[in-house]
Order: sequence, then C-alpha cells, then structure tokens
Amino acid sequence: MLTIDSISKSFNSVRALRGVSLDFNEGEFVSFLGPSGCGKTTLLRIIAGLEVADGGRIVVDGEVISSSEVFVPPEKRRFGMVFQSYALWPHLTVNSNLSMPLELAGVDKAERAKRTAAMLLSLDMVGMGLRHPAQLSGGQQQRIALGRSLISKPRALLLDEPLSNLDAKVRREMRLEIRRTQREAGVTAIYVTHDQEEALSMSD
Repeated sequence: MLTIDSISKSFNSVRALRGVSLDFNEGEFVSFLGPSGCGKTTLLRIIAGLEVADGGRIVVDGEVISSSEVFVPPEKRRFGMVFQSYALWPHLTVNSNLSMPLELAGVDKAERAKRTAAMLLSLDMVGMGLRHPAQLSGGQQQRIALGRSLISKPRALLLDEPLSNLDAKVRREMRLEIRRTQREAGVTAIYVTHDQEEALSMSD
C-alpha cells in the first residue's frame, strides 16, 4: 500500500535519516518509537509532504509521490494528519471543523451534513456539533481532530504525538478511541510517539 525506499534527510551537518526503507500494509497500524531528536517526526513529515527528502522515494498504491524527479504536494497526497496541537479552527463550530476537508474537496452540502453527522456518531459526540473548540475538553478536541482527518476517507492516517498534551487518564482512553476509529475506517495508520507503553498497546 505504502512504501518508503532509502529515505535520507540532513539538516545542515546533522543527519536525521539515513536510507530508511519500510513497507506498510493496508489497514496496518505502525508506530515510530524513539526519543526526541531521533528522526521519527521528520520521517512522518516527509511522508506527509511537509518536508522534502534529500534522497529516496515514496510510493502509494503504485504511484510515486516523492523522488528526485517527482514531488506531489501535501494536499494532493490524500493523507489525513493529526497534529500534537490539534490544529482546530477556533472560530468554527465542531460541525464546520469536521466538514471543512469535504468542502475544500467540493463535496455537496447534503453529503457533507450526512458524513459529518455519521462522524459525530462514530466519535461519540452527537449533540456537540454547534460547539466551538474552546467549549470542548482536550480529549474531545483530539476526537474532532481525528474525525476531521478521517472524514475525507484518506489513503493513510498520520499521527504526530497526538496524545502528549493530555493527562494520563484521557491518554489511555484516547488510545482505545484512536485504535477503534482507525480499525472501523480500515485505514493504514502511522503513529509517532516517544511513549513505549503507548506504542506497544496500539501498534500491529
């Protein structure tokens, strides 16, 4: 489904990645585990198209999306991304935050409403669609960030330490929530964490 082949990346004299190669299967949940500064977020950002590799290539479903000759921009890769900071639009309601990727993709209003309602049900947040992010708990905000990344049915889900801002109890609950939602969607997930327990409890 997704192949990264001999990916390398340096920042000035610092070698962040050296010839990394991995294959990801359809529906698989894979974690990049390691301490800060080891290159895991850099690799995730290269897969997302937010960083450009110095060498190597990335292939998705037979399509080369990154190589020395090809660079598909992030918005064309059809990946969902969940950031550590949630990155919700504070001035938009939950419904609008969820449906924004569909609106940008040109999905009609009726279909957007249908898929937004279905996602709220999946996230166990029915009745919260008219709230704004500031009216939600940290765990609820993370659910919306997860739902927004999945609503457009991405080819892969990329998660960059999404639980590090939550307290221990909510982190444990969200591990289960992310895994359940990912399995239901049947989407390949790549998860960055420095927490060994988190990685081992969630990953295939």
